[in-house]
Amino acid sequence: MTGLPLVGVLACQKLRANGTTYSRVNDNLAEQLSAHAGVATVLIGATRPDLAASVLSRLDGLVLPGSGSFVHPRHFGAEPVDGREYDEGRDAAAFALLAAADLPVLASCRGMQELAVHHGAALGVVPDSGVAHRVKGPDKWLPAHGIEVRPGGALTDLVDGTGFEVNSQHSDHVAEVPDGMRVEAVAPDGVVEAISVGWPERFMLGIQWHFEHGTTELDRRILSEFGQRCRAWAKRRIA
Repeated sequence: MTGLPLVGVLACQKLRANGTTYSRVNDNLAEQLSAHAGVATVLIGATRPDLAASVLSRLDGLVLPGSGSFVHPRHFGAEPVDGREYDEGRDAAAFALLAAADLPVLASCRGMQELAVHHGAALGVVPDSGVAHRVKGPDKWLPAHGIEVRPGGALTDLVDGTGFEVNSQHSDHVAEVPDGMRVEAVAPDGVVEAISVGWPERFMLGIQWHFEHGTTELDRRILSEFGQRCRAWAKRRIA
């Protein structure tokens, strides 16, 4: 194998005033994935979900990143909330990619919620518990609260028993965890902070925080593990 593993990053779909749409993703994602996962990235536009399998056949990993928009509540039997931004183009693309994906997947914030909903979870508004889940102001990307990593899962070998803190920028959380989905970490108030699907046979990990901002030691370990999984996948794909 020559070159770096190639990872697709799902973009958000934005609407211009003239009625056309464009794709957008935070450039920090590519920087952090390159620096700590050792992979190259390509943007996946939130269009043509029917081509998901074809797109993934050329890739070695998939990243579903955070966003300012929300997963539309109709996907888990709830009503939309006034004043929220929804991106149904991204919803459709994310669910199509997840349905076709058998390669390593790393999902964060909105991406974790997409992963959860695709596998049958319901979302709810985060409780008013005193834990800072939605930090505002200039320090919003600093660590906001601790998490408890549950033993025996995808994160177990990446932690050393010490406490880890994460940033926090979410208003919704995984309120109902279906069979087949494993809770990997929780906040002090019990809010789900990380999930996995298909562990240990698969690497399909969702984290509620944003790894692309102010990367912590835990983020670096997660990205390193994701990169290793992508390299192993690339070898099998090319063989």
